[in-house]
Amino acid sequence: MKQKKSLFLTGNSGEGKTTLLFQCLKPYRAVTGGFFSQRLVSESGDTVGFRLASANEEWEPKICYQDGLTNIFLKRTKEGMVSFPEVFQKEGRELLTSHGDHKLILLDEIGGVELLIPEFMEAVYACLNGPKPCIGVIKSRNNFAMMMARNGGNSSAFHLRDELEESVRMSLRNQLLTYHRKDEEAVREKILKYLREGI
Repeated sequence: MKQKKSLFLTGNSGEGKTTLLFQCLKPYRAVTGGFFSQRLVSESGDTVGFRLASANEEWEPKICYQDGLTNIFLKRTKEGMVSFPEVFQKEGRELLTSHGDHKLILLDEIGGVELLIPEFMEAVYACLNGPKPCIGVIKSRNNFAMMMARNGGNSSAFHLRDELEESVRMSLRNQLLTYHRKDEEAVREKILKYLREGI
């Protein structure tokens, strides 16, 4: 059976998708490009924003917010969450178009606020349709709905999220695994098998 080109996880928030992915990818860090979304928290543990982190950085899904952090694309203010699309238009696009000698592209996660940024999504689809394998997380429809309820936004993005998932799901080259914590070991083995056979 021919090796699948790309592998993505989806599922409910808080299940540990990114944690599992990073554990499996650890031996392949040196050959992995792309990005991950990093949650920014206050000293009390409240979410205060998100930043786009290069796969070349330390793989920490959550860090304490501090002044001077770059590539913050969502930040909580007194008026609510404010987005900074220029992060995806510039740095985000750069991370996806300059992966050089990397053998694997990390997209963790896609299907959120960036759906309405054509320049970035063009780069995402170019990666998905390109020769290098991609691995990451696609925001589930349920998680997307909760994000919209919390932060507001353009409801027309729902169909863009659905189109993204459908484009991955319908390609015979890809695997899309719905992750539940109770299935951790089975999903871990599928990810490791994918990496062993394809990288």
